[in-house]
Amino acid sequence: MNESQMLKRLAQIAAEAEALGPYLEGDLLENKKAKYIKKDGTVSTYATAPVLQYRTGPGKRRSKRIPVGKVNAVKRLLEAGKLRRALMAQHCELAAVLALDFKKKD
Repeated sequence: MNESQMLKRLAQIAAEAEALGPYLEGDLLENKKAKYIKKDGTVSTYATAPVLQYRTGPGKRRSKRIPVGKVNAVKRLLEAGKLRRALMAQHCELAAVLALDFKKKD
């Protein structure tokens, strides 16, 4: 790939990432269960609402319970986040190749 092709690909990746729209980066935990103890001493469990874990900064994570009716929307946002992360990795790699290309130019 020559320099002009790399610059075109960088612009294309940026446009694809911008076209994705809203996104989330995190994990959706759907198999959470809560325990409670009955009067007779037995322990029972029940399913809870799914939990979204997301990043709020470097080394910081937060979590939020998601209503069951909104799970599909959150899954779409998470998929968009995974695609954006992959696009940004490609962008970073191409930008590094362009920036560190010290070949002698004629």
